[in-house]
Amino acid sequence: MITLQFSFSQANDQFQSESLSKLHTKAVNLFHTGDTAQGKKLFVELLDKSRKRGNEEAEADLWLEFAKLISSRDTAGITRRFCYEKMVILYKKAGKEQKEIEALKSIADLNLIHGKLDLAEAQLLNVLKRYKAIGYPKLYYVYDLLAVTNRYKGDFSKGIQYAFMAIQGMEAAKDLSPATTFYSRLANMYRELGQTEKSVEWYWKVFRVREYKELVNLYMFRDAGFLARELIKLKREKEALDFILDINAKNKPNGVYAKSSLLASLGFCYHAMRQDQQADKYYSQLIKLTRQLENDNEVTTDVHFEVGKYLMNNGKYRQAATFLQKALNALHGINSLSDTKDIYMMLYKADSAAGNYHSAMQHLMKHKVLDDSIFNETKSRQIEELHVQYKMKERERDIEWLNNQNKQAHKIKNIALASAALLLVVIGLLFNSYLSKQRSNRRLEIHQKEIDQKNAYLEALNAELEQLLKDKEWLIDEVQHRVKNNLQMVTSLLHTQSAYLKDEAAVVAVKDSLRRMQAMSLIHQQLYNGQDATTIEMPKYAGELLHSLRESFEIDSKITVTLAIEPLQLEVSQAVPLGLIINEGVSNAIKFAFSKGEEGIVHVSLQRDGADDFVLKIRDNGVGLPSGFDLANHYSLGINLMEGLSKQLKGSFCIENNNGVLITVRFIGAK
Repeated sequence: MITLQFSFSQANDQFQSESLSKLHTKAVNLFHTGDTAQGKKLFVELLDKSRKRGNEEAEADLWLEFAKLISSRDTAGITRRFCYEKMVILYKKAGKEQKEIEALKSIADLNLIHGKLDLAEAQLLNVLKRYKAIGYPKLYYVYDLLAVTNRYKGDFSKGIQYAFMAIQGMEAAKDLSPATTFYSRLANMYRELGQTEKSVEWYWKVFRVREYKELVNLYMFRDAGFLARELIKLKREKEALDFILDINAKNKPNGVYAKSSLLASLGFCYHAMRQDQQADKYYSQLIKLTRQLENDNEVTTDVHFEVGKYLMNNGKYRQAATFLQKALNALHGINSLSDTKDIYMMLYKADSAAGNYHSAMQHLMKHKVLDDSIFNETKSRQIEELHVQYKMKERERDIEWLNNQNKQAHKIKNIALASAALLLVVIGLLFNSYLSKQRSNRRLEIHQKEIDQKNAYLEALNAELEQLLKDKEWLIDEVQHRVKNNLQMVTSLLHTQSAYLKDEAAVVAVKDSLRRMQAMSLIHQQLYNGQDATTIEMPKYAGELLHSLRESFEIDSKITVTLAIEPLQLEVSQAVPLGLIINEGVSNAIKFAFSKGEEGIVHVSLQRDGADDFVLKIRDNGVGLPSGFDLANHYSLGINLMEGLSKQLKGSFCIENNNGVLITVRFIGAK
């Protein structure tokens, strides 16, 4: 009953797991097809069922997957923030501190996206402190988010400091997976500070890593555009255009955002090259494409700002102001203060050109406030110091690498000298060996002639031995055949003799002898018919023997004889006595175990009992042994024969009452 209940519990768990898996697949598919409301509903149902299983960590992992499916801008019903907060609680209950801190980092990242920069920074500093306390190695991901937070706040001094800490941690860990993101963030800050050469240096690092890792995503075209614009500032217009064309040739843009970034870059480059007709073509395509852009992406702000500047240059001030205002009105967390500052300046120029002086002055004042907060002498000096510090550390790493290379070269030189000396020694030894080999060869030639003569003699001897083996095999087959024929002849004589006997006891004795002869005859029959003349397949032999006994006794269906023989092969020396024991045991059971007409079962089994031991059991469910039966004082030809045959097997013989008669013979297999 316990086993049944356990099996049912397992089956129930499996059924529940399959049910949850189907529900999970359905919910995820709904999100992917855009039915967010129904997807959320099914995910809540999935979480309710998962909660009943009492595994807090598994439930929290499910909340994490739920959070990834929900847009960071989705505020309807369950939000991504709600999912992260549930994860914090559940991971804390489950004692999974690292996962709990990871969830807190996700909440801080969400606040960063929504423009709650001071809150995000405070939360990230707390995450950093807790990560350090547990010895978490990948702190550079937190430093990266702190760099972004301070960039959006306009505190480039701290932003660049954190960016360098992120890069140094990543490089120390030899983890290049976030390299393009980290390098791009630092390049963006130098670009926004107007430090063009430094920004170009870091943008090139981005593309060297992208080429090495074969990375392609929508931000690749955005970074390519920034690099092209920085090159144009350095009067390298053709290089910028060639770079953009090469990027486009090798990596076709996938999606509206990547295509928008590419069109904006091509328009800008052709305008810088004074190929205005080409520039107008790409800007016209870009303006049409802006209708498909959502207001929740940095690329959207870039494109609106780029179109606004293009329209300004073409004297379309009102249209320019419209696009610039769209860039300014991006969602929280999209524009950095530096981007906002530049947009205010362009709006000032557009309003001034259009004659909206009051609005122009307001935009100019806002630009001035942001410019003063971002750029001052102290911050510029701090930023330069950070750059120098990083360069010094980079130079130290280069010096260390060169020292290691020098040490390696010195080692290689020493190894080369040692190898040369060793080579001379080896050459000397080889020459000495050559002379010795020449002497040995002469001796070997003499020995070879002797060996050839001996080999010829051995080949003749082997041929003679092979012929003798063939003759031996033929003789064994002939002996087996003659033994089989002789056994059949004796069996025929006994059959004939039994027909003339009047005494019932004599007839029984002759029939017993016939059955014994048949048991031995079957072995020689199998040896003669088989390929192996030394071993007997016991399942086949036992089956044939019992079939012969059924026919001999003419037993009806009321007595059932069953077999359970392992697939064993025994030597003839063991198979013969074992077959005779089976013959005697089954014959006695058929003759004495059951009253006339009574139903009964005789079961014969031969099994391994350990590595080398075997056990034969002959059992019936008949009347059993007589009361007071004593094997030592009881004379019976059949029992004495079985006992003697067991000794021949060097085994033990036991006969006892056990719901009928049970005969047990234990013996060791032949080595």
